[in-house]
Amino acid sequence: AGATGVEMAGQIAELAHRALRGEYRRVDSRDARVLLIDASEVVLPSFGDHLSEKALLRLRKLGVEVRLGTKVEELDARSITVRNPDGQLERIESMTKIWAAGVAASPFAAVLAQATGAPTDRAGRIKVLPDCTVPGHSEIYAVGDMMALDGLPGVAQVAIQSGRYVADRIDARLRGTPKDAPFHYHDKGSLATIARFDAVAGVGPIRATGFVAWLLWLVIHLFYLVGFEHRVTTLFHWAVSFAGRGRAERAVTTRQALGHDDVPIPVAAPASQQAPTPKP
Repeated sequence: AGATGVEMAGQIAELAHRALRGEYRRVDSRDARVLLIDASEVVLPSFGDHLSEKALLRLRKLGVEVRLGTKVEELDARSITVRNPDGQLERIESMTKIWAAGVAASPFAAVLAQATGAPTDRAGRIKVLPDCTVPGHSEIYAVGDMMALDGLPGVAQVAIQSGRYVADRIDARLRGTPKDAPFHYHDKGSLATIARFDAVAGVGPIRATGFVAWLLWLVIHLFYLVGFEHRVTTLFHWAVSFAGRGRAERAVTTRQALGHDDVPIPVAAPASQQAPTPKP
């Protein structure tokens, strides 16, 4: 289970077991069941064994049922069928399913692969050479979610760094001073928020969990925002949100209440078209 699945499971569990507890008299939060299903044997494998184990413990403390070594075999509108580690099939009733199994390449990758004869991986990404060029076509580069190179993860930092690398190569070629150094990815660390005031972080030699990791997550995200004004505005909104504990999910719209989206929303008629109010 990667960061997306872990963060989503943690946030939904917090919503179900904490945020909505006491908000609705007819809803018993203990009836909410949140499952995180993954075919791998660990959560957050890229974070290392220590942080992976910590994340697993915190998810279970939140009430998340973590099912590792479990493969999804079939989905339908009302259930999900999985194959457990012992090989047995199990059908789990579920009306709400969130797929967080990673990203696939854009459709253009398939077009490019067919036109150039380049090999692709199971996600449809082009298997590029160390300099991010398409095999047999030194004039064509593939970066970000379109490239597969050395098992690099499909995360933003890979896309940013590979994009800058290729831009520098193209600029150097236009200047008549081509560069031959292969692309080297610098891992700046990994962060994942599990719940309010709870996270896991691995940045350089730093390994942190809980509130300290959550603070580190805030600081790093603020640092990478563009512009001082944007940072101040974001920090203010965060402070208001955390201090006031405001929850937008407490609002239930007419469409949500009736269970479908084709319900017309009543709109008040303009004042000029409204019937006059009878005087007493």
